[in-house]
Amino acid sequence: MNRYQFESVINENGMIVLPNEMKSLRQHRIRLMILDLEAENSDPVYFLDYITRKFADTGEVDLNLSEIYTGRTDADERRIMFD
Repeated sequence: MNRYQFESVINENGMIVLPNEMKSLRQHRIRLMILDLEAENSDPVYFLDYITRKFADTGEVDLNLSEIYTGRTDADERRIMFD
């Protein structure tokens, strides 16, 4: 599997045109992800935050690092090498 990134414009017929350099992909099965670069809120900070939240939303519970380190401190399994 290879990944490619490019920008294109959807023409009046609703078609997305691939650059000529991508001729090798003709007749290949592909998956498209479309990001509307002319979205309502074109503020770059908002847009980057939105994309980051969308891609980071894995549905997994975040690790509580404070709890992990507190547990390690309380366990204190280090052995004394020298007295």
